Amino acid sequence: MTPLKSPRIARRTWWTGTTLLAAGVLALTACGGGGGSTGPQAAASAYAVGPITGFGSIIVNGVHYDDDLARVSDDDGVSRDRSALKLGMVVEVRGRGSDDGVAAQSIVTHSLMRGPVEAVGADSLVVLGQTVTVSPTTFFDDRLAGGLAAVQAGDIVKVYGLLDVATGTYTATRIERHDSGDDPFRLRGVVAAYDAAAATLTIGGAVIDVAGQGLPAGLQAGSLVRVKLQRVQVGGLWVATQVRSGEIRPDDSRHDHAEVEGSITAFTSPTAFSVEGLPVDASQARFDDGTAGLGLGVRVEVEGAIVDGVLVATKVEIKDGRRGGRDDDDDGDVEIKGRIDSVDATAQTLVVRGVTVSFAGDVQYEDGTAADLVPGRKVEVHGVLAADGVTVNATRIELDD
Repeated sequence: MTPLKSPRIARRTWWTGTTLLAAGVLALTACGGGGGSTGPQAAASAYAVGPITGFGSIIVNGVHYDDDLARVSDDDGVSRDRSALKLGMVVEVRGRGSDDGVAAQSIVTHSLMRGPVEAVGADSLVVLGQTVTVSPTTFFDDRLAGGLAAVQAGDIVKVYGLLDVATGTYTATRIERHDSGDDPFRLRGVVAAYDAAAATLTIGGAVIDVAGQGLPAGLQAGSLVRVKLQRVQVGGLWVATQVRSGEIRPDDSRHDHAEVEGSITAFTSPTAFSVEGLPVDASQARFDDGTAGLGLGVRVEVEGAIVDGVLVATKVEIKDGRRGGRDDDDDGDVEIKGRIDSVDATAQTLVVRGVTVSFAGDVQYEDGTAADLVPGRKVEVHGVLAADGVTVNATRIELDD
């Protein structure tokens, strides 16, 4: 049965649009016509990086990854329950794919920073000396209902999103309040300056004391790093307790299919660049948006296969309309599938997989009506993020028997 599709967010098979590389790559074999085959002859390895845009499995870059048996951890290596996965979190997914879909084996969340808010503006905030831009598609956790208006100077927050290495500006895809008094602060960013004699490095507006710390090989201005920090400054400096590479790349060097969304962090030419530190060979890629808009800091989605640690691209898409690409029609759209946990008939909201959904507006129903929205009923919700940054306003709800 062909899955129903929302008018704005299309569920796609994970290998759609990609021709798997023949040399050294395991090819998928589709079901043969009339042969009675019930599945592929072999499973293929899958790798993805990008924000979570939906649930019912998790949805990353438009692809559904079954997370039922996945190992979930944060970027400190601390194990988490899959209930900790939230909309807008940037994740790194490894799994096995087939004609039946993709089963995630591991999911790692990657935040940009955790630290105190120093200032709040109309559409941005400053955390650890870094400017973070907030957009209408930025998700906030339930304790920050109201979005940026609920954030105050002095709050400790965790930010997920993308970093424009050309400008040093961060764009948040999710912001959470982080109340733990023991967790160190942390920051992922590009080194603006490194003074070996003074043992300091600068990231945006933060000057960091790295004395006594092991440093990544070749550390210099322009390096992408991830730094853990003591919670209290000393002499106006943040004090590092760990400095390591900020690149996001697979430990294993080969994946049959990969889809990576992120910022270009190194740029040699339109066919040779890196995304979030992962080298890309786009010499054989299709550029639906052309190549003129490509450059350092540009947000892209690259599809292909990872061979010997390099993402050999078959397609490169620019995700920023300001740089000659197409603003994604799905940007900000959310899909949630699961059983209803609770319903508030008065407020006209329901909760599915921890997400509050409003059905108070103009909603298209399939196989039922609003009266059929009861706890335990399985639904597939399509909608958009509300102005409060927390609630999803449903535009379409499909009810399953």
